Amino acid sequence: MSTKKWTLMVVPETHWDREWYLTFQQFRRRLVTLVDNLLHIMETDPEYKYYVFDGQTVVLEDYLEIRPQNRQRLTDLVEAERLFVGPWYVLPDEFLVSGEALIHNLLLGHKIAAEFGRVMKAGYIPDPFGHISQLPQILAGFDLQAALFMRGIGNELDELTNEFWWQAPDGTQILGVHLINSYCNAANLGARGWTGAQTSQIVNMNEALATVCDQRDSLSQRAATPYLLLNNGCDHLEPQPELPKIIKYVNERLEDAEVVHSQYEDYIGAVLAQQPQLGTVTGELHNGKYHPLLSGVFSARMYLKQANEASQTLLERWAEPLSAWAWLEGADYPQDLLWQAWRLLLRNHPHDSICGCSGDQAHREMMPRFAQAQQIGQMLAEESLNHLTSLATLTAPPVPEDCCYARKLVVFNPHNWPRQEPATVKIVAGISEGAGPQGVTIRDAAGNVVPAQICYQQISEYQHPIPPDQLMWEAEVMFPAEVPSLGFAPYAAVAQPNNRSSAETDLRWGPDWIENDCLRIAVNPNGTVTITDKATGHIYEGCHLLENTEDIGDEYDYSSAAVSTTITSTGAAARIALAETGPVRAALQIDLTLDLPESVTPDRQTRCTKTVPCAVSTKVMLTPGSPRIEFETTVDNQARDHRLRVWFPTDLAVENCYAQSHFDVVKRPLTLPEAEGWNQQPQPTKAAQGFVDVNDGQRGLAVCPVGLPEYEVLKVGGKAIIALTLLRAVGWLSRDDLLTRPYNAGPKIPTPEAQCPGQHTFRYGLVPHAGGWEEAELWKHSAAQKAPLRAAESSLNESRTGSPGHSDEYQRLSFLQAEPATLVVTCVKKAERSDSLIVRLYNISDQAQSGHISAYRPITSAKRVNLNEQPIEVLTITDDGQIEIEVPSRRIVTIALRFA
Repeated sequence: MSTKKWTLMVVPETHWDREWYLTFQQFRRRLVTLVDNLLHIMETDPEYKYYVFDGQTVVLEDYLEIRPQNRQRLTDLVEAERLFVGPWYVLPDEFLVSGEALIHNLLLGHKIAAEFGRVMKAGYIPDPFGHISQLPQILAGFDLQAALFMRGIGNELDELTNEFWWQAPDGTQILGVHLINSYCNAANLGARGWTGAQTSQIVNMNEALATVCDQRDSLSQRAATPYLLLNNGCDHLEPQPELPKIIKYVNERLEDAEVVHSQYEDYIGAVLAQQPQLGTVTGELHNGKYHPLLSGVFSARMYLKQANEASQTLLERWAEPLSAWAWLEGADYPQDLLWQAWRLLLRNHPHDSICGCSGDQAHREMMPRFAQAQQIGQMLAEESLNHLTSLATLTAPPVPEDCCYARKLVVFNPHNWPRQEPATVKIVAGISEGAGPQGVTIRDAAGNVVPAQICYQQISEYQHPIPPDQLMWEAEVMFPAEVPSLGFAPYAAVAQPNNRSSAETDLRWGPDWIENDCLRIAVNPNGTVTITDKATGHIYEGCHLLENTEDIGDEYDYSSAAVSTTITSTGAAARIALAETGPVRAALQIDLTLDLPESVTPDRQTRCTKTVPCAVSTKVMLTPGSPRIEFETTVDNQARDHRLRVWFPTDLAVENCYAQSHFDVVKRPLTLPEAEGWNQQPQPTKAAQGFVDVNDGQRGLAVCPVGLPEYEVLKVGGKAIIALTLLRAVGWLSRDDLLTRPYNAGPKIPTPEAQCPGQHTFRYGLVPHAGGWEEAELWKHSAAQKAPLRAAESSLNESRTGSPGHSDEYQRLSFLQAEPATLVVTCVKKAERSDSLIVRLYNISDQAQSGHISAYRPITSAKRVNLNEQPIEVLTITDDGQIEIEVPSRRIVTIALRFA
């Protein structure tokens, strides 16, 4: 142990953005050179002790695709604890990806790093644009004792040190290390340029000494221990081969400090060994006092966020759990294919990727990754559905001679609470030439007729697989389904000419209104809607007002102009029509045109006078007995340099809102913090993973977006309005003339595709409710909005013998029950290293919950495991086959089950 006052721990590293202002392939060319040089340095200079590869493992895959012959050389360095890789697969943005995506990211990072011999056990995540509240619990779930990061701190550390206890909402604490001087504070020490061979640098040793001294003086003012961290690297920087000589030179001249060549695990261990008395910070870190936060990325290139939401939902709610249930029923578990889908998706999760703040070509290359992840996920989900539908049995209905379609429809529910909601099935059948429109009868497993509604149908020429002598009839049919928790219910569908459903529900309608027993929705002449909540009696006026303002910002940040102009749909002349009527769904169509300025003026001081028409078409939908209104809005964007939002006035005077986040519901104040002298002033826009709710405890109004993370709760006349961002159109990767950030955050490069021209479709729900968010069970509405019930077709007569030890067929089946519903299941999958079933849930409630888990088959073994699926404790199985658990508020619990 050093006898000097300070120990300066120099960690050589690089921060590797796979794509940003250059494409992946362009940056990979530089990566290959970097790793080639690194291998040479570490194999020829034993004094160059350590190197950290940015906490990622994807870089190993990227490099070895080009240099597969060097795998063993990398493995030797990892096993020798000289090269540190993991714990992540990629360094993700946290706010824009799901909680399960973060966990799968760490699972894959650990899996790959372990294949090379060792996982770096340090929660290094230097550059994401803020940090979620549950990151301490997620990292602790992988036995990571600390988080090292740069961005996100506001006034939280004013009275604390750069080292602090960071506490998650469930009480889990880890060491937080704020890289206050950035993750580049000792980059290229004393470097004046490269030699001709680019294998060594020209170094001014005195300048290197001066940098070290400056960092010692700065960091020591806010240090809790004698250990100070120097990061010898930065974005895409190569290793500095002269580092051992620099350390020797500096140590010969420092009197009160010693410099050591180190790595993050040793630094964390040294700090914790001091047992420092640290302050505590709780919850999310999303401020910009020391480093820019760049919160405009929540809405840059919104199409990326939508594609990501669709991909995550497909993998998390359908492909993985359906594959797991099918595996329990005798199918092979497609683990490698699932991980390939996750790989493709996770490669879109680095902050420069999912945030939409890269060059146009880099973002073009993201879309095929989303598409391929979805292709794999859809294929695996369909294969599993085909395997599982044979478990469902029902009373076969009569099939008339003129029937063109008779099939079993098995409706699946991916959530752990029973659902009574419409299911939709697309029917394709062959009909004889001259046949007219068909009707459809739906029956439940007992043979009872349920309401059915054909939302769409058409007859077209022959297409495969219809027989060549027939026409193709296509129809989209909706029917109300009752499906148990994490399970299925079978129905029978029969189609024939002149078959009409006569069932009635609580849906009613008129030329410009629709209603059920919960809500009445009336459309005003300007296209806004008035909503009457029958449960509370409150009337919400002026909902769905469109608001459009110029945006002179860039991909990183929104900014209004010096002379700002806001245009709304207040004076619009909307065209209103009934779009759907029937027993299962009623819908209104609202069409209007916004005449928007074509762009901002060349000097970017205001909007130009020339306007372009932007058509906006909204479908407002209501289903029987539901307190949720569903919106589908299509915008034809012909303008540039603007932001489009939709407003929902709450008529509530409140000081906070509630946003569903990662395994959490975050209470956020509507007042921005004091920010004198901050690097970037606080911005009112925030991100949500699910619902956004404004309530006063008596009543509330919640928005449930799908793939639209950005919102703002603003106050007009003292009353809160939820503003949901639909689109933000900008033309630059970065600029230095924003009112919200008067300096560049990246290279000043034009990005015309970030203007998002053309048609875009957005989905979101609205839930007026009594009480608070928990009484209204708003997470259920958000989940239903993202993952509706799914119907799979099979033969009416199909059946099979089930797995040994339990019933062969079921009229209704719940694979797993986790109760109460405040224990939200987020993951069902096969375990990585055993034949156990992994079930992950968290307690969304503000209160601790006593719950239980049971399954359709006898449970023979139950263990609580950490997020890396390593055992923690054996759980007791009760005499009636249940597992009883106590779950603190916001606690994430992972359980490994085995069955008879």
